[in-house]
Amino acid sequence: MHAQVTTAGTFYIQNGHHPDNPAHAGEKKIAKEGGTGGSRSVSYGDRPLARARRVKATDLAERLVTERRVTITQPDEPTVTEWRRVIDYAKRHSLVPEGKRIERVRMWNRDLQISLVEGPHPNSLRQEPNGAPPVPVPAQLRSPHPAVATLRDDEGRLVMPAALRRRSLLLLQGLAA
Repeated sequence: MHAQVTTAGTFYIQNGHHPDNPAHAGEKKIAKEGGTGGSRSVSYGDRPLARARRVKATDLAERLVTERRVTITQPDEPTVTEWRRVIDYAKRHSLVPEGKRIERVRMWNRDLQISLVEGPHPNSLRQEPNGAPPVPVPAQLRSPHPAVATLRDDEGRLVMPAALRRRSLLLLQGLAA
């Protein structure tokens, strides 16, 4: 078996990060191949594909700010894939205005609809409640609310593993209290 350090591996050893790491996209890097002379490694942000995607993502963000919705009529699958990548680029590089998000939907007629919507994504971990106080969840179910007691006593309800059922009852008790 034969192993050899690649140019990217050498670059990593010398610089502490991969040459294509987007966090270092603006930096020009030089990697030495096998210790003999140098060869210029183009960072991810300077590659033609990344530049083209950045231009498309910037244009899309600007267009969404003015129009709020962009519809691509009956795109083929490679086009849908490219738009997904452009949208992802816009999200990852914070090209979306503060307090808004981009959503894409494939319509019934095969059109691709891209919209700029208010607020964080419903599944986002960064959501903060709008001034609502936190709900205290009890550690033990003592003196449960009548509705929670009824659910607890009815084995036909909340059919799930015991640990999940216990947690569900505790959450319901916290909400009821």
